[in-house]
Amino acid sequence: MPSTHSNSFAGDFDASQLIDQAQTMQKWLAAGGSVGDAMNISPERREALYQLGHGFYSQARFEDAFSVFSLLVIYEHMNERYLMALAGAAQMLGKYKDALQHYSTAALLLVNDPTPIFFSGECLIALGNFELATESLSLVIEIADESPAQQALKSRARILLASISQKSNSTASAGTSTTR
Repeated sequence: MPSTHSNSFAGDFDASQLIDQAQTMQKWLAAGGSVGDAMNISPERREALYQLGHGFYSQARFEDAFSVFSLLVIYEHMNERYLMALAGAAQMLGKYKDALQHYSTAALLLVNDPTPIFFSGECLIALGNFELATESLSLVIEIADESPAQQALKSRARILLASISQKSNSTASAGTSTTR
């Protein structure tokens, strides 16, 4: 039976206005703006949200942390700290492909920091992609500077590389051994 009342939303809908708004937002983002800025979300409020997400992460409430960090990345998509936090929460939830995506974006922003590359290597190991994990971890060793934090990552990368090498050697020898 047809409705006797009109759909006011459909009558008020103006596609050209929506397109204009989308183009304005696209220009805003292309000029370096963020959704958070466009929505008047202050840097202080974003920092408070980050601290909330960090608290959730520290309490091993990774789903909650993931939700908060996802919102922050929407608000400020080029913030490497938010990207790293979101990637870390995704990694802890076993969402390795999601984590890799965010670590990759962070790596583009943190060109002199091997941290996102290291954690990408961990995700690749978890996904069973030992070849790419080896490349990532080797890159960490290559680009790490002399700072204590990066030297610690370099040591961890060496340990993971040795573990991958040992695993591939035992797999190779298991494949060549004969059973009686």
